[in-house]
Amino acid sequence: MTTMTNLAFPAALAGTADTLLFLVRRPSLFRSAPGRAFGSVAFLMVWMTLAARTAYEGAGRPTSSTMALSGTAFAGNLAMLGIHLRHRMAAPRMYLGAALSGVVLADCIRRSRTA
Repeated sequence: MTTMTNLAFPAALAGTADTLLFLVRRPSLFRSAPGRAFGSVAFLMVWMTLAARTAYEGAGRPTSSTMALSGTAFAGNLAMLGIHLRHRMAAPRMYLGAALSGVVLADCIRRSRTA
């Protein structure tokens, strides 16, 4: 018997912390670039929802809504990385978001096939 682990939860929690820290460190963003701030808040909500759902589901099979949300997070983070690369502004944080969302999606896919 093998023990399944849930790698999606710590990755989603790290994504939540990263995005929250980004917003906390830049309160002026809400005045200077409200659209960018709104996008970051939207990403924060996605990360928080993923963290809550993956914690609740544990190491079992993820629901279809969790699968869809993890795919959305991955696509969104890849798009943001692409935009930042296009403008030659990609910092390590952009790669981190894409990597963390990739871990969440990969783990959800793995658990959906083995549970």
